[in-house]
Amino acid sequence: MKAVTNSSVLIALSTIGQLSLLHQRFPEGLLLPQAVWREVVETGADRPGSREVASASWLTRRAITNNALATLLRLELDEGEAEAIALYLEEPVEAILLDEKNARKVARRMGLPVLGTLGILK
Repeated sequence: MKAVTNSSVLIALSTIGQLSLLHQRFPEGLLLPQAVWREVVETGADRPGSREVASASWLTRRAITNNALATLLRLELDEGEAEAIALYLEEPVEAILLDEKNARKVARRMGLPVLGTLGILK
């Protein structure tokens, strides 16, 4: 199984040394939108998760193709959340990983199966 993730779950689990839980839960890996990669690895180079995400072979960076949808979603969400939802709709996988309340609400309104950091830790 695979999932699409936003940065918050990656950062939270990296902070507590538990990023590997994602690979255990999703053995086929995770898809990261370009905006999430930029936020965690490039912009966040000195923050928790940066090195772990950059070196994890089971994390795959993907560019979205539906830029119009992402632009529309950015009216309510940040860039990473918008791209994560757009990517999920382009490449349906088991779940979308989001922690931010508004992003979860938007994803659920669209009928997407949402998991967050706490759901992974259970």
